[in-house]
Amino acid sequence: MADIFPPEIFDTILDHVYLLDEEAKSNYYALDCSLQRDSIKPVKTLLRCSLVCRSWLPRTRLHTFDSIYLPHYDRTIGVTFGALVAHPLCTFRSHVRRLSLQESYSHNFPGEGFWINSVLPQLALLTHVEDVSIYNAHFTNVAEEEWRAGLPLFGPQVKRLDMQSMYFDRVSRMSELVSRCTNLESLALRYIFLDNDVGAGAPQAQGDDMVITTPSSRILQSLSLQYGIAISAEFLTWLCATPGSMKILTVELGCVSIEDAHHVARFLYDIGQSITSLAIDFWDTSDSKDGQDAFCRVADLTTLTKLETLRFGYAGRGLLAKQVPSILAKLNSPCLLKEIRFHLMMDKAADLEMIDWENIVIRPLEVLSFDGAIEEVNLEEVKTWLQEHVGERLNRNVEIRFYMLY
Repeated sequence: MADIFPPEIFDTILDHVYLLDEEAKSNYYALDCSLQRDSIKPVKTLLRCSLVCRSWLPRTRLHTFDSIYLPHYDRTIGVTFGALVAHPLCTFRSHVRRLSLQESYSHNFPGEGFWINSVLPQLALLTHVEDVSIYNAHFTNVAEEEWRAGLPLFGPQVKRLDMQSMYFDRVSRMSELVSRCTNLESLALRYIFLDNDVGAGAPQAQGDDMVITTPSSRILQSLSLQYGIAISAEFLTWLCATPGSMKILTVELGCVSIEDAHHVARFLYDIGQSITSLAIDFWDTSDSKDGQDAFCRVADLTTLTKLETLRFGYAGRGLLAKQVPSILAKLNSPCLLKEIRFHLMMDKAADLEMIDWENIVIRPLEVLSFDGAIEEVNLEEVKTWLQEHVGERLNRNVEIRFYMLY
């Protein structure tokens, strides 16, 4: 067949085999072929195609190993994959573009430790990974030699870094990972904590602070920081070392406490000139109530002159809802705000009363969005309620959207 048709035709056909399922792009292939899931059918088809002839193998390999997910439920999968990558005859290292690692929720492996820590040196051989996601990892007790050997995984090739529910022994170690990704376009740090028991006695690597520099802020476009040391004064000060060059478009700040309020507000002021979408999230706890009060007292949002979308997080039972008018009032008049989005835990239309609509100045909005409504909510009742209470302010020119939570 290769003599009859040009190889480009076969390459194009194999490309479309991978795209048969529109969700194939966003689904990772776990190295566990016993899994019977619809999401990995396109990959199984590619595996069959790779056996047709030698000329089909390079293209099928390119797509088969494009995305790798190493799950938490079986640590042997991650360890085995690390051994495959380290093997001298490995042929797919340069094909991996997306890598997702998830440590076990339960660390009951006596004498085995954390599998992510043990395979970091092997994963560092994947030098073309552009998208790295890590969940539940504990970078507190990783040996220094393993840590240094694994750092090349986090390099200029990484464009998207997502770390969630992780532990470090010091803030500078997290900053070091981020600093090595000098071409980041998207950074998400959610629920990152310090292990004080480990950090207090952990030896500081010689010259540790010397290698930690901020990533190229002109490239970074999306930033999500939620809870923990990601919104600490130390990390935000480092991240905003050169605020004049920041070009971040989308920012999400979550779970601001009273201790974090001042430096989070300062950080937002420093990077505000380029932001087009801002999300502010608070938790429904007594601490977060103090945090939002403190944040609203010190926040200066006058630099957000390009803001188009403003999302208010969980306005649970009157907490964040009461701050909506004051935050809107802090926006500068040149602001081009087009959409206000509320994340509400709605059981019924009357839950919208938690928002102080009387004191909210409805700007020239285009969209008013609500998400978090459960399936049982009668949307017609919600629309009627909005029309009765906010209709005149909306001037009937605003599109109302609902995003259901099932």
